[in-house]
Amino acid sequence: MINSFAGSDDAAVATAGARAGADVVRAMYGRRLDRVDKGAGDFATAADIEAEKAILGVIRAARPDDAVLGEEGGRQGAVGAVRQWLVDPLCGTLNYAVGNMLVAVNVALRDGAAAVADPFGGEVVGSWSPPTTRPTGC
Repeated sequence: MINSFAGSDDAAVATAGARAGADVVRAMYGRRLDRVDKGAGDFATAADIEAEKAILGVIRAARPDDAVLGEEGGRQGAVGAVRQWLVDPLCGTLNYAVGNMLVAVNVALRDGAAAVADPFGGEVVGSWSPPTTRPTGC
């Protein structure tokens, strides 16, 4: 299924990545998850890490020459890549860790298509043209 997005436009790739991450987040919800300390009171859970892996699988299959900046994995991909994907696999980790479903999965091509998925509502919304301003993040 992942390879089916190789010929897709960037909006489809962003949407597929966000859906893949949301599937992982939803599947792992309610489990006791290990936490990874990121310093300064911040942490990631196994759900953050696994969701990012799922998203990266979609992006790498569809856009192997693009770079990725993931919240959990940092910079990956070709050093001189012209295009860069930005990934927040679980925006709202603290909410998620305490059992609150107010979270999102964010996948965006810098200066391009973006998709945000609600893992529990099943909705994906997107922006398919370059934004006029840059979001500040979660």
